[in-house]
Amino acid sequence: MKDPGGLYMNIFFQSLIKKKLLIPIIFAALTVISIGLLPFVNVSYDMASFLPKDSPTKQAVNLAIEEFAYPGNAVAMAKGVTIGEALEIKSSLRAVSGVKSVIWLDDVIDIKAPLSFYPADTVETYYKNSSALFHLEFYTDNYSLQTTQSIDEIVKNLPELVIAGDAQNARHMKNVLSGEIISIIIIVLPICLLILLLASHSWLEPLMYLITIGISIVINMGTNAFFDNISFITNSMASVLQLAICMDYSIFLMHRYYEERDLGNDIKTAVKKASVESFTSVSASALTTIGGFIALLFMKYKIGADVGLVLAKGIGISFITVMVLMPVLINIFGKTLDKARHKFWLPSLGGAGRFAYKARYLLIVLLIIIIVPSFLAQRKNSFFYGDNSVTTGEGQAYENRMAIADVFGASGYIMIIIPRRSVGEEVSLVKELSDAPYTKSVLSAVTAADPAIPASFLPASFRSAFMTDNYSRLILYLNIEGENAAMFDAVSTIRSIIKSHYPDEWYAAGVSTSLSDIRDTVERDSSVVLVISLMFVGLVIMLVFRSISIPVLLLLVIQGSVWLNMSIPYFSDFRLAFIGYLVISSLQLGATIDYGILLTNRYISFRSSNPPKESLVLALKTCGSSILVSALILATAGFCFGIVSQLSSISELGILIGRGAVLSCVMTLFILPGLLSVFDKIIFKSTLKGRVKK
Repeated sequence: MKDPGGLYMNIFFQSLIKKKLLIPIIFAALTVISIGLLPFVNVSYDMASFLPKDSPTKQAVNLAIEEFAYPGNAVAMAKGVTIGEALEIKSSLRAVSGVKSVIWLDDVIDIKAPLSFYPADTVETYYKNSSALFHLEFYTDNYSLQTTQSIDEIVKNLPELVIAGDAQNARHMKNVLSGEIISIIIIVLPICLLILLLASHSWLEPLMYLITIGISIVINMGTNAFFDNISFITNSMASVLQLAICMDYSIFLMHRYYEERDLGNDIKTAVKKASVESFTSVSASALTTIGGFIALLFMKYKIGADVGLVLAKGIGISFITVMVLMPVLINIFGKTLDKARHKFWLPSLGGAGRFAYKARYLLIVLLIIIIVPSFLAQRKNSFFYGDNSVTTGEGQAYENRMAIADVFGASGYIMIIIPRRSVGEEVSLVKELSDAPYTKSVLSAVTAADPAIPASFLPASFRSAFMTDNYSRLILYLNIEGENAAMFDAVSTIRSIIKSHYPDEWYAAGVSTSLSDIRDTVERDSSVVLVISLMFVGLVIMLVFRSISIPVLLLLVIQGSVWLNMSIPYFSDFRLAFIGYLVISSLQLGATIDYGILLTNRYISFRSSNPPKESLVLALKTCGSSILVSALILATAGFCFGIVSQLSSISELGILIGRGAVLSCVMTLFILPGLLSVFDKIIFKSTLKGRVKK
């Protein structure tokens, strides 16, 4: 009895390859439309914006926007200036477009009196060793274009100033990423082209790969305009990752086409048979990868949904493009492909099959030795929950921060909003906050003006900055900065102090509070993502192979390589960015399970007429080069991000991706064949008849 699914596939691809003009025209139109949508893609650099709605920082930000707006902030230091010169600089800063306010020493004391009359701590917060430190607030948030342009104007007109703070960090990220993406593409494309040339049968073949995947990348990027925004992490990495992950779909199809041509089939027949035979492997690869990314949607920290949706969409678009457009292109350029054929330069990997069969029991023992300590070690990793590149890395933002810290010490920023009820209670809160060990200074209505003065007597600009009809606003400057244990302790202490005075309602927002909330939010996310991704990927493999044992073997190998990848930072005492750890858990599983699916599919195909050893040799001989090329491209993309990017969250994720691709490839080419041969009889007994024939 014929397989009805195969019959339908034959009919579909037979009718598809006849449409030599319609299909390319449709994809050309989609590409043009997507290019037109690119300017409308909104990129967010604010990691706190992806916090769940019920997180304390998110609630504080929402209220701040309603009551006070949520202004961006920065600090600017002028060295070697007098009091008079500092006042002139302050006046120049206030004149900059987009600057809402500039707070300096004259806002907290009467500078006409000798400075020795005032506490040294108060004076040295703003003026120390002939250096003045100005605290700037902008009309828009740290990540807006207007705030960035304001800092650009300050840098241009007042080049002697040293600028740091949250708004400057955001500007630094934008400037770095705008150049990095182009640099990475310039590096990745030639290397990928060289790898594809080595793995090709024709000079035209790499160009067809790049056209097919390039079209799917442009469509994916353009359709991101339909989202409210996407994170800078997703925007910077999605295109190159889509190229690296989905290139193997084209390779699988093209290599299968050449197999059919070498059997004597004409171009149309070879395209149709290759498309039908590749559909199972390619669709399973796409579905498992999509499943890995869909697992990220279940994170409470919505950066997971951001990465997952964009990449899952990209994988789906690439799958459709490869299975619909590429067969038509092969049919159109089939004769040119034949004329441009050359020697296949990659070596046969059949020898790996013979080695794996001979050492199969030793390899299984090795797998156990690898998995157990790797699983235990990766659970003990320590993490950063934000991007630490501006505080522990290099570049202008880091240098500026260190220059200011050398004079005035480290400084963080927290905005506090409390109900406007009792002036006495607010004075008491400010006093306790000021006495806290992590506090540098507190700026509020009761510190900047005499609490006895009625609010109606105060200037309108002052009132709008610190009070509304319902709430009062405080600005707390910390004497610590960066992500460390002291910062988390400080947030906990400050929140406890505020709650003791205003138990029913209070709000606190800043980089340090958002990092604290991110840490609390994602602690449950890792186990949720792991379980869902394993279940989804395992289910897809089970349905594709109609087997119970095959999903277990494939997941054991690839998840083992994930744990091995994640254990290396622990053994090397390296602190990871948590978002990288979380994303790679799904990305490596979903993207490299393809290797195991392709190898297992070919092994089962050859097992219908060959014993296990010969089946392994033939499977690795026919698809080993495809697996190797796919892994090399993904590793190249990952390592390029790791080497080029100045942002730690992206650099670390790139290293994890590159190393993960190499580990998954090695374990697929050597350990998986051993497992398939050892559990050959179990595979037969646990797989439905018709899929595996003895």
